[in-house]
Amino acid sequence: MQAENFVAHRGWRQHYPENTLIAFEQAIQAGAVNIELDIQLSADHVPYVFHDANLMRMCQREGLIWDYPAAELDTFFASESYRLGNAFPHNPMCRLSDIVDLLQANPAVNAYVEIKEESLTQFGEQIVVNAVINALRPVASRCILISFELSALRLALHEGWQRFGAVFDVWPDPQSAALVELQPEVLFCDRNCVPIEVDLCTLPWPILIYEVGSKIEADDWFARGAVAVESFLVGELLREYNLKSA
Repeated sequence: MQAENFVAHRGWRQHYPENTLIAFEQAIQAGAVNIELDIQLSADHVPYVFHDANLMRMCQREGLIWDYPAAELDTFFASESYRLGNAFPHNPMCRLSDIVDLLQANPAVNAYVEIKEESLTQFGEQIVVNAVINALRPVASRCILISFELSALRLALHEGWQRFGAVFDVWPDPQSAALVELQPEVLFCDRNCVPIEVDLCTLPWPILIYEVGSKIEADDWFARGAVAVESFLVGELLREYNLKSA
């Protein structure tokens, strides 16, 4: 087993506010070489690392992320206080450009960048895809675009992007025309959607399972043929597999 077989789901979310710089920094310090993050756009089309359209859960603010321009979002705190209490009261929101800087400082780390369907619906695929790929160009070789919305990935392909994954919460048709066109490096599959009888080793695309919360569960998925698992507890898993960095 290698560190490459594990993905830090929204950073080291177990202990830090999800999708913020500290969560990714701490995951990398714990030994993670793969991080996964979500993208929504601000009112002025600046990509932010943010899962929800609504700001309340993370920032205790009314409204949607695209109700505000980037300059105003930069004054908000992503403390995730409902889950983490007052541990991170002044933790800033994270722009995608902050992740680019983080990757440039950590050349061994790759990022799975998920384009969220809410922003695609709000702004249209062209605006969102262009905003994301333009921001990522300095580290394009280490960024894999992923989404539930395969049409957005196909647009990125036609815009020249080269690395893709797809995300599913229902079991996909591995022979679908969209997957054949995209040639994804990996399929992210919800652990609850995988049929019991399926041998993951026989599929045409490598399978990554999310959300995995224990070594016992990870062992089971690896035994079934998964190439990787995604977890909020990436530091704990790396330590249990003796993969934690010195």
